[in-house]
Amino acid sequence: MRAEVKVGKEQQEHPLIFQRLLWEESIWAIKESIRFTHFQNFRSHIKQNLPQNSQYVRKRYTSSILYWFFPDRSLDTLPALVWKAYHDDCILKDIMRYLYLDREKIVANFVLEYILPLTPGAVVDAPYFEDYLRKEYGVVKKDPKNFLRCAIRDLGFIEKNTRQNAIVQALSLPKTAILILIHYLFAQRPQTVSVKNILAHNFWKLLGIRKIEDVKKILREADAKGLISKYIIADQLEQITTKFTLKEFLDRKMKL
Repeated sequence: MRAEVKVGKEQQEHPLIFQRLLWEESIWAIKESIRFTHFQNFRSHIKQNLPQNSQYVRKRYTSSILYWFFPDRSLDTLPALVWKAYHDDCILKDIMRYLYLDREKIVANFVLEYILPLTPGAVVDAPYFEDYLRKEYGVVKKDPKNFLRCAIRDLGFIEKNTRQNAIVQALSLPKTAILILIHYLFAQRPQTVSVKNILAHNFWKLLGIRKIEDVKKILREADAKGLISKYIIADQLEQITTKFTLKEFLDRKMKL
């Protein structure tokens, strides 16, 4: 199971409505974090070195970045450990996509209910975003609509077409990220995990995977390459057994 997360000041002060996703700033902050040994020094560094001129804005943006990606006020957060292990932007962004959506439920629900059911290549326009926000808040305001649209774009789910329209994208299968998150969420130590339990969790959908069969394909490939101990399908039994701890998986830079 995932380690218990402490509630820090950033979480307590974070407003209920979602904030603009600071995608590039967050990537920069995560990469910077591996240079530090003390969290307070890291937080001060982020607050002082974000590119915004206003000290108030830098403080607010720092709070958001920590809320999304450093919720336990520790430098040993999953995206930092992933960056330290792999130095791979694609894997890092896959992990960040899930962690951000896990924190921002309003955005996550839009992905699950409004984006993933669409076929890649479908066109979405402004009223599509407005319909969801009206359902959630009873009113559509300019900032939340722009924040939602930009977040979905930065996360890779859509690509801008015109000022009013966007095209739904098919994300590349996040093979390594899904294995990392299986270890993180279900098996931080080697153990047997029901595939049913894996599929019942929405993490793989938030990574951008649309089909259950794609998840199973990744598990079969991981089994064939020795990244897990076994993947068993027998009668109504379908389960995997992991081989490494989460730490070992990252330390060994296991990759699919």
